Amino acid sequence: MELDKRTALLVAIDTGNLTRAAERLGYTQSGLSYIIKSLEAEVGFPLLLRSRTGVQPTAECRRILPLLRDLEQRNHQLELEMADIRGVAVGAVSIASFPCISRFWLPDILRDFKEKYPAITVALREGGQEDVDSWLRDGVVEMAFCSWQPDRPYDWVGFLEDDLLAVVPESHPLARLKAMPLQEIGDEPFILEDGIYDHDIQRALQEAAFSPNVCFTSMDELAILAMVRVKLGVSILPGLYLREPYPGVVAMQLDPRVRRRLGVAVPEREELSPAARRFLKSAQETFARQKEYPSQNPDV
Repeated sequence: MELDKRTALLVAIDTGNLTRAAERLGYTQSGLSYIIKSLEAEVGFPLLLRSRTGVQPTAECRRILPLLRDLEQRNHQLELEMADIRGVAVGAVSIASFPCISRFWLPDILRDFKEKYPAITVALREGGQEDVDSWLRDGVVEMAFCSWQPDRPYDWVGFLEDDLLAVVPESHPLARLKAMPLQEIGDEPFILEDGIYDHDIQRALQEAAFSPNVCFTSMDELAILAMVRVKLGVSILPGLYLREPYPGVVAMQLDPRVRRRLGVAVPEREELSPAARRFLKSAQETFARQKEYPSQNPDV
């Protein structure tokens, strides 16, 4: 099965319409129909079901479709590897990130990367821990800037350790403390970051055998800070998100200190595309220059 024919078939399946597929590939509709028919003659069975509403793969085609997509991906990987050997930096890299990392790390990382490799495009998705896990597992992204999770089967590149901080209204009696023992929170109304979104805070509370008086949950750190400001409760949030002062609240370390590990998770580092390898290396170089974020990983 020739590459051009295989690509034509996959585009026809993905668009569900021969006219749109032909436009995308630069063929006439009759030309694309001829290619599909010649491919069907070559393989010996029908590949597409045609109707007034469009086209869809036959049962036989669905059986080989995963292999066809794998061949297409392998060919794309081959082209990128050969370009990389020739010293041509092209391609695309897909990444995921926690919103706080997108806000405080990625702008510098993206700026430096685009200066070095202007022909490589970057697609960014933002989400919480469950989102990141799903995107990595399903191959939607090649790497994720996130926190280390002990039960995840990923290769890990550590960047730093980030404090979890207690957050209280500035007028609250607890605001005078320099560090917050969890026992001091006691029965205070507690605003908890949603466990689907953030696993680190939930794990820290479990390890300390502390059950807060949860009155509200949210997946939005800014919403939590706003609720703390108007005295709806106290909370614990990642320190990275509190690098900038937030009016009306006071943040302090926990006692004993609790930290999370931040870095990059990759399903298999050796399987990264050339563009993704360049992005990871560039990110490490940018991060190493940020003196306010000294690396916690000797390999970085």
